[in-house]
Order: sequence, then structure tokens, then C-alpha cells
Amino acid sequence: MTPIERIYCTSRIIHGDLSSADGELSGQLGPAGTWVPFIKTALMALGNLADLEGPMRFIYRDAPELADQMKAIDADLQFAKYLRNVFGGHLNEALIAKAYEWRPELRMLPDIRELNGTVMLNVFVLETAINTYVAQDGQHGMFSSETDLVYPPDMERFCTWLSTTVRAAIRICDMLGEITHVSVTPLGERADMFEAYKAAGLTAFARIRKGR
Repeated sequence: MTPIERIYCTSRIIHGDLSSADGELSGQLGPAGTWVPFIKTALMALGNLADLEGPMRFIYRDAPELADQMKAIDADLQFAKYLRNVFGGHLNEALIAKAYEWRPELRMLPDIRELNGTVMLNVFVLETAINTYVAQDGQHGMFSSETDLVYPPDMERFCTWLSTTVRAAIRICDMLGEITHVSVTPLGERADMFEAYKAAGLTAFARIRKGR
């Protein structure tokens, strides 16, 4: 598998995740909380696109527009990657502890067995993650003020950011697909297919280490 084939496959997976999240998140912020997993899906996909930026940089020479589009949302992707790392993709112990400090209401959760209690737990931990994304000087790293997702304007601000970033990332994945799909080696004629499947039959599997 060539580097450009890896980029094609990776970007297509990211595109699918982003498209699914975008469709499900539209107008889905009610107490049932069916939107919570899709926020996490969106953050994980955006974080994966941020991770892909380095490996795909060699493409920029022949695709300057792609480079411009990635540069335009670089700060957004880094923010999403941070949220993925501490909230969407992992449950960070320090983040849970900080949410417990930030939101005393968490101590009421044992008395709320319904799903909306779990939704609020997710909301409080997410907003804590947002608020911990600070610069070295202590200023907020993305938004202009502290975030309280129970406050409608703050929730709207976050949702607008997420929707805008997801849709920009989908367009980037579309561009990547246009550029890279022609470089995927075709399976070939019957004889080539036989060799490919023969090689596939010899595949040896082992655990894949975390990281790159």
C-alpha cells in the first residue's frame, strides 16, 4: 500500500464519519441525548483529519487549494483534536475531576436515573473540556469567554462552530478523494486478482501498537 492509497482510505473513512455526524446532529439537541454520540463521532473524525495533515502534506505542492483549505481550519482541527483526546475518544480522569469541581450539580446525579441525567453529565464534561483549552497566558484557546452549555447562546456558539468545522472538513475530504482516488492500484484482470487473493491468504495478523 502506498502513502497516497493510505490517505485515500483514511480520508474516505473520515468523510463517512463526518457526513453521518452532520446528518444526525441537525436539530438533535433534546433531552433524549441521541446527539451525544454523534458529537463524539464528529470530534474523533476531526481529530483524525488533524492527524492526517502531516502525512498528506506532500500533496500540497500539486494541490495548493487543498493546502489553503487545511490552513483555514487548522486552529479548529487542533481544538477538535484536543476535545477528542480528553473527551470524545478517551475518558480522561483529570477532566472528570475538573468537571466535578466545576459543576457541583454532578453530586445530584445518583438521584437522577433517567437518561437525561447522563446527557447532562456529558454536557458538563464537554463544557469542562472546552474551558480547559487555554493558551499559555490563560486566555481561552477557541472562544472569547468561558463556556456554559446550559446557557443557550453558549450552546449555540459551540454547535455553530462544530457544524461549520464539520462541513469544511467534509469539503476537504471531497477534495482529497478527487486527488487521490486515481492513485489507488486497481485489482486488475483475473490473473492479477488470483495473485492478490493468494497473497491475502498468507496474511499474518498481530496486535497493532497504539499510535503512529
